[in-house]
Amino acid sequence: MDYFENDEAFAGLSKEEIEQLNSELCDDLLPAADRVKYHIDKKGQNFIDKAALSKWMEEAAIASQIGQDYVPYVKETRGTKFVKPEEKKEKTIYDDEFEKLLLEAEKQGGTAVDDDDIDALAEILGTNSLLGSVDVSSCSRPGKETGLKSPNIDARTEKLPAEVDMDAVNEIEVEETIAQIKNNDTSLTTCCFNNVQMDAETVDSSTAAMVRNTTVTKLEMCNCGVTDSAMEGFITMLQSNKTVESVSLETNKIAGKFLVKLVQSLDTSETLKELRIANQKCLQYYSTGVGDEMAIAKALEKNTSLCKFSLNWKNGGSRNTADRFIMRNNDIARKKRRGLA
Repeated sequence: MDYFENDEAFAGLSKEEIEQLNSELCDDLLPAADRVKYHIDKKGQNFIDKAALSKWMEEAAIASQIGQDYVPYVKETRGTKFVKPEEKKEKTIYDDEFEKLLLEAEKQGGTAVDDDDIDALAEILGTNSLLGSVDVSSCSRPGKETGLKSPNIDARTEKLPAEVDMDAVNEIEVEETIAQIKNNDTSLTTCCFNNVQMDAETVDSSTAAMVRNTTVTKLEMCNCGVTDSAMEGFITMLQSNKTVESVSLETNKIAGKFLVKLVQSLDTSETLKELRIANQKCLQYYSTGVGDEMAIAKALEKNTSLCKFSLNWKNGGSRNTADRFIMRNNDIARKKRRGLA
């Protein structure tokens, strides 16, 4: 470096030799423009006049002949337009005897007899009398009913599911009912505490009374404010009581881990047929998680008496597993009723 720092070393070099040496000994710290070996000596031009350029482009576009053959767009349909075919109405076919009667009625009345007229006639004369002479199986009309309506009404269509009013006022006397449970009153078979807010002490008293009760078969405590602290009492009751068949604890505040313990306590139960623990909420959220649901489904495998079970499932696999066990229990109950077990 001492050699290049001495000015005497460059004294005998020409300008071209100094530029060539400078290009070969490039410093990386220099700007990019200075590190480029090729430099343009041409001077810069004047700035572009945008107004003049825009005016020239406009005049050139007007003077251009390109686009003079423009044809405006006209929307048109290609091919054959679809026309919906008319629906063919099939006439209801009756047997020969009834057809003769219809023809005679049409001649006398001067108008055609339709299905509504036949329905009105069936209501007046009685459907059974008409069905005796008409071959209903030969009547066919796609998408519509036949002219004669069957007199056999499906009873399942008239059954509507009972709506449960969660805001209904329950006028049950809690203390009196608990006393009846303790005294094993034979007239008391169903205890419904729904929509009655109960403190922890009252809930513990009711479960303690149910431990030795032999008359109550159905216990309902929906929307009663039952919390985790009362679960030990319910577990003891389900393990000791051999009479109760249905327990409902829906719409309370029970955490998932306590619901798991409750279902696990049913491994030796042979009398409980129905358990409802759905709609449990803690801090405005459902209390059960995926792990809790898997544990509940696994616990149901050991029980063979539970035929109805409700829970807000989130995991489809756990729900399917639980459904298989409930179906298995229903099959066992069916075989017991028929004496096949």
